[in-house]
Amino acid sequence: MAMNDTSVTLLNTGLPLLIIGGFAALLPWLLAPRETRSHGRVLVSVIVSAGLLVGLSAGVFALFDKRSLMGGPGLAEQGAVAWMYMRTSVSAVVVWGPVLVFMWLGLAQRVERLRNRDIVRGEA
Repeated sequence: MAMNDTSVTLLNTGLPLLIIGGFAALLPWLLAPRETRSHGRVLVSVIVSAGLLVGLSAGVFALFDKRSLMGGPGLAEQGAVAWMYMRTSVSAVVVWGPVLVFMWLGLAQRVERLRNRDIVRGEA
């Protein structure tokens, strides 16, 4: 295959999207404190996760791409390739965005469950 082959395969598209979806499920869960009763804290962890996902997506796409940032002869070409990875990572929100929303909803339910437990125990 040629170096500039643009065919979509499981290896160059499916696997990176699966990895990015995994990060979208894992990051908010890791960043939100387990015992938080604050929806604001959960929101901050989701926003930070979204920012990290843009960078991680670009890195994952660069890792699975045949081109290399170091392979270009000039800095301008490297910048163009890096910009392409960032654009691709932002468009990957179609994949990780819904996963992140579902994780946010799950974390919000955990907050409400903990708040209700506190009310039942008389700690609220």
